[in-house]
Amino acid sequence: MSGTISNGLSALLAAQRALQTTSNNIANANTEGFVRQRVDFTENPSSPIGGFTIGSGVSVGSISRIYDQFLTDNLRTATSLEQRADAFNDFAARINTVLGNPDTGVNTAVQRFFNQVEAVGRDPTSAAQRNQLLLEGENLAERLQQIDSQLGGINNEINSRLGLAAGTINTLAGQIADLNGQITAAGSSAASDLLDRRDLALKQLGAQINITTIRQNDGSVNVLVGSGQSLVLGTDTARLAVMQDQYDSSRMQLAISTNGGPLQDISGKVSGGTVGGLLSFRNDVLDSSRRDLGLLAIGLGDTFNAQHHAGVDLAGNMGGDFFFIGSPVVSGSTGNTGTATASAAITDVSALAGRDYELRFNGSAWSVIDNTTHSPVTATGSGTGADPLLFAGLSFSISGTAAAGDRFMVRPVANAADDFRVMLTEPAAIAAAAPVTARIAAGNASQATVAPPVVADVTDPKLRTPATIRFVTPTSYVVFTGGGADLVGPLAYTSGADISFAGWTAQVNGAPAAGDEFLVEPTPGGSGDNSNALALASVSQRGFFANGTQSVIDLGADIVATVGSTANRASNDILIQQSLREQSEIDLENLSGVNLDEEAANMLRYQDAYMAASKVVSIADGLFQNLLQIVGR
Repeated sequence: MSGTISNGLSALLAAQRALQTTSNNIANANTEGFVRQRVDFTENPSSPIGGFTIGSGVSVGSISRIYDQFLTDNLRTATSLEQRADAFNDFAARINTVLGNPDTGVNTAVQRFFNQVEAVGRDPTSAAQRNQLLLEGENLAERLQQIDSQLGGINNEINSRLGLAAGTINTLAGQIADLNGQITAAGSSAASDLLDRRDLALKQLGAQINITTIRQNDGSVNVLVGSGQSLVLGTDTARLAVMQDQYDSSRMQLAISTNGGPLQDISGKVSGGTVGGLLSFRNDVLDSSRRDLGLLAIGLGDTFNAQHHAGVDLAGNMGGDFFFIGSPVVSGSTGNTGTATASAAITDVSALAGRDYELRFNGSAWSVIDNTTHSPVTATGSGTGADPLLFAGLSFSISGTAAAGDRFMVRPVANAADDFRVMLTEPAAIAAAAPVTARIAAGNASQATVAPPVVADVTDPKLRTPATIRFVTPTSYVVFTGGGADLVGPLAYTSGADISFAGWTAQVNGAPAAGDEFLVEPTPGGSGDNSNALALASVSQRGFFANGTQSVIDLGADIVATVGSTANRASNDILIQQSLREQSEIDLENLSGVNLDEEAANMLRYQDAYMAASKVVSIADGLFQNLLQIVGR
């Protein structure tokens, strides 16, 4: 009887544990991170009776988690990539709205300005048209400044979100370390809920930053971030924080501190999670967009100013700067130990590439590194004031003493959009006319004509000195200023060939007669000449950037197209990453999730087992009582 009672009791207890486990599964069906549990039954050792053995019932061998490490890691990775894509997509869509808006975008402002330049060309003496050009120039400058400010605001938001993410990561790391301690202390009997909570914390951590986990024999998990920096080692944690960029105080970088040591920048080593998306967007999209916007401002200002210098205003004065353009920003690293200070200037705007450059001193010479591609840049010069370092359209010089290891960052167009503004205050100061005009002398005998001269060198001191082209014979000519001074020639004449003198170039067409004269004179004040206005209008289409293959309008269009393409790719990528994450969740849910129908069936099965075991105990007890009564008689 005792064997029957023992068997029944063991079955009763086993069924009870199974019912408790099943009810716990049902209770936590909607609990995030919960892993379904299962009772593993073990047959008790049989007892020998005579020449045979008989079973001794059942026991609960373990309550195991239905868990797969590969599927769990796969979901964590998919979640990390989705959060990266989500952060990137959010900001990419916003910057696309800022730059690509057809009403307020940069391209629209540039086009409106040049449309008004054309309007001045059609009516160069109109005060209203000239005034409107100044207004459109101010609108363009204001729009460039507003866009740069909006992009700067996005940079500030990224700084803020990096700080919040660092705090969240530290909290999760602390939770994981604490759970490691509890799990290690419990050993092999660690409660399933501790393991569930740690896996959930690891998943949430992976959503913030890409991580690598290394499981230890004692049950703890070590966590590495970025490219291998230790965040959690057993029960010890490092600390993440944000720190100012060594070259730019307005730019925050993600850093790590171990054992209370100094912060070390790890921004370049993080690729996943929300943090990875923020850093990737800033490095790959925001920074390049701000540099391209600055390059557009400097290129437009420089080319327009150069052409404006080649004309004269309504007072007959040579044109000055129409726009103000800024200078390169040079920043020394916070880690510099020398006393050197540095300065830079733009020597050739057309050679600028919208890049930032890091200059490194090895103790004897400077090297230049492209901060985007991290590749070396060819440079000449030693970097002194007398022999500046020349590279990529820039001049760089040092004063003071640099120490080995000192570094400087040169950002040629960093503040260009914000500094961009109109210099002219009076509409009459717009140089719409050419500085010199050509006319046929009254006594000429032939029908030969002269084309308007083109200014080749506005710095020539005799550019606006009246000059005469006189034909000595029908096939030769001389050029001279008033009174016969500065005589050049005689030179051979070919119809339509360039005749250059005192910074201008003209062409005489036809068959002039000996003694014919063609006069090149300063354009008088109040002239209705529109030659320079037409040349100013053509600046937008003139090849300037990228070795003369890209115009201002082209660059503006490329900025918008590049950002639009990036936003489109980001939108597609988030859909792909969401799909991959959802499939990973389904795969893990199929294995570890709670199926209420299955658990309901288990409840009925274990209930029947419990009732049957109770019946066994009841019958065995009844038989035992009957036996006692028989013996008692």
